[in-house]
Amino acid sequence: MKKNKKQFFMFISSIIILSFIIIASFCVAQPIVGEQSEVAGEFFEMPVSASNYYFAKRVIQTFGAKWRGNPKIPEELEDLVWQELLFSYEAFKRGIEVTEEEIDEEIEKTIKAQKVEFNWRTDKDEFQKWVEETLKVPVEMFRHQMEHLIKIEILRTEIIDSIEPEVTEEESYQKFLNEYNTLLVELVQFDDMEKAKDFYEQSVKPLAKTDWEKLVWDEKVLSYEATKRGIEVLDEEVEAAIEKIMVWDEKRVQWKTDSEAFKTWIMERTGETEDDFRKHIKLFVKIEKLLRAIKAEEEPAISDNEYKAMIDKHGTIKEAYAKFIAEYEIPLGDVLHFGSLEQAIAYYEKLGRTPGFWEDKKREDPKSFKRPGFVALDFLVNMWGFQVEDAYKMLEWELNAFYPPAPIYKGFGVFKILRVRRADPAQYKDREEYYLDRVSRIKKHEGFKDWVKTFTESAKIKRFIP
Repeated sequence: MKKNKKQFFMFISSIIILSFIIIASFCVAQPIVGEQSEVAGEFFEMPVSASNYYFAKRVIQTFGAKWRGNPKIPEELEDLVWQELLFSYEAFKRGIEVTEEEIDEEIEKTIKAQKVEFNWRTDKDEFQKWVEETLKVPVEMFRHQMEHLIKIEILRTEIIDSIEPEVTEEESYQKFLNEYNTLLVELVQFDDMEKAKDFYEQSVKPLAKTDWEKLVWDEKVLSYEATKRGIEVLDEEVEAAIEKIMVWDEKRVQWKTDSEAFKTWIMERTGETEDDFRKHIKLFVKIEKLLRAIKAEEEPAISDNEYKAMIDKHGTIKEAYAKFIAEYEIPLGDVLHFGSLEQAIAYYEKLGRTPGFWEDKKREDPKSFKRPGFVALDFLVNMWGFQVEDAYKMLEWELNAFYPPAPIYKGFGVFKILRVRRADPAQYKDREEYYLDRVSRIKKHEGFKDWVKTFTESAKIKRFIP
């Protein structure tokens, strides 16, 4: 064992120490101060040279790799450097070798990904210039880096392939359910559970006719105020608002390329022409821009006194709505107006523009509302931090219902159920082999993570570089 260790460090030093000296001429390395200036640390009670350490560090900072993420903080970078050094040591112990042809293939992939315009195999001068200017290292160092990455990938594959996990029928079927059950939710995230509960309780309050009347009236007032204040709306903003509606409409009309289909959809959905539809969307965008400007204190809040006085004068919102245009003597195109309050409410219902606490807050602060997409429960659990139990309960919720606060990736979420697709158990038999293999591969990778943890702990790493 001691002989192998000594051979490893003699071997690796012969490759890397010269490379480190060359690196130093191309970049400024962090200085190492004191008696430990040539030793970065230890593992398995063996010294690790600073040259090896900086080589591994530079590889991580320059090249991505599927076996590790991109470090976001210095501590993560240091952990990955020592992991890389341990992998290199293990690859040497196992006698993993890489041919020149394999290095060339890896360079080929790297060069192609950069979309360079020269042939690196024949145009050596251009290749050298690109490596030195882009990667800030000489060509020979670049080849050593590619060799290092290939060896670690071979090691990783060897270890993963050696793991033979047991997979049960139950595990396979559960994975099928997790990937076939699909959910679309809208959510708001809170750091504090009490705030999430309060938001939920406000959201679930039942709607009344007066809520619809208030929404229509308030938006008429807002559209008038937005026009008075000179709130501008670009064509691109109107297009984006329409796109948002179309993306979440189940018909998925290709509205930008199929104008007839788009016009048909508008007529079926709202009963109006494309021109009128666009005018209404523009006014909705103008309203929401004003709301956001007021929230950001870029515009003063609207005084309720004047408009409340108008309602009091006419007795009801319905009468005030009908007299609004004449009383303020404004062009129809400058304000959100329909023939009557009832017609306005009917239009809002068709468009799906509803009253209520949830929608009011979304119009005021749309960035706080997230939609992960119409995705598998597996995605919601693994990427968004949903609890499995909550995800499956949501499948049984009614559409447009609110699901109470539950943990997510960060803090707590309050959810609105928008769309559900449940798995068909009959489809499992055709996919059984696939899911047995899929669960096996997942367990292999989990086993690899366990191996890395155990291997790292057994190395008893000591770090001398801060």
